[in-house]
Amino acid sequence: MNGSKILAIEYFLPRKIENNKIFKKNNPKVNIERIKEKTGINNRYISGENETVIDISIKAAKKVFKKFPKNKIEFLILVTQTSAYRIPTTACILQDKLNLSKNIIAFDINLGCSGFIYALRMASSLIESKQANNGLIICADTYTKYISKNNTACRPIFSDAASAILISKNKKNNIGPFELGADGSGADALELPTGTNEIVMNGAKVLTFAMDVVPNNVNKLLKKIKIRKKNIDKFIFHQASKYILDNINRRLSIDKNKTFENYGKVGNTISASIPIALKDAHTKGKIRANKNIIVAGYGVGLSWGSALLKWNKIL
Repeated sequence: MNGSKILAIEYFLPRKIENNKIFKKNNPKVNIERIKEKTGINNRYISGENETVIDISIKAAKKVFKKFPKNKIEFLILVTQTSAYRIPTTACILQDKLNLSKNIIAFDINLGCSGFIYALRMASSLIESKQANNGLIICADTYTKYISKNNTACRPIFSDAASAILISKNKKNNIGPFELGADGSGADALELPTGTNEIVMNGAKVLTFAMDVVPNNVNKLLKKIKIRKKNIDKFIFHQASKYILDNINRRLSIDKNKTFENYGKVGNTISASIPIALKDAHTKGKIRANKNIIVAGYGVGLSWGSALLKWNKIL
């Protein structure tokens, strides 16, 4: 059986930045200091009026193709919940726009903050089963198109972004095992109700879910892989908010030096958040080759997942 690894990660953030001062100006009655204390987020990136998931995905993918030949890509997995089209599959449109081979596998995954973990599972399976040698995962969303400037639950948190992750064949398996899950009974914690154009979030439900499910999920993974917590070099979680991550770390008894967080700089970028955090951590020398990393995503669905990565040098 083939192994698989992450060979490259790139990302794109829209040009427009909305900081807390702008949010306060639009919502003068809001206690912005209290919101900042809870979220830890300073900036959100806002896609342009005519800038779609397709546009930002292309920009992220082209950064990868500066380092790796696009003609070697054999599958394309797009994780998004804010596609420019309901029909057809946006991954097929990206195949054409990126001038990729017509012989590739291309499909979408409609998941949010757990989406990268699910896509990573699919990508590694395609390579390990010898269906492909190289493939691209793109995680991209434009949530802010469905969040008005006066949405005080969501506007201070979510950013638009795209990340592109190159997955390749490897002698050893550097991706997995995985621990995945879903619970649709909590679907109303974060939703875009039919017939509306506004994302609705129940913050209390999201917080309860994250604090209960994520530590349990990570502990299940640790038991499965038979590696002690002290032997995990870094834990990189979906960058939801300061309050959620602080509580997850506390419940797992993880020291701050074993985590990496960048939500203050980029906001909550949904499925793109873990790849962006991995790229930033790698660039800053916070994760090193041959070290064990646990990544975990959780959110809308409800859905969640975690995975072990044996980190390697990336392009």
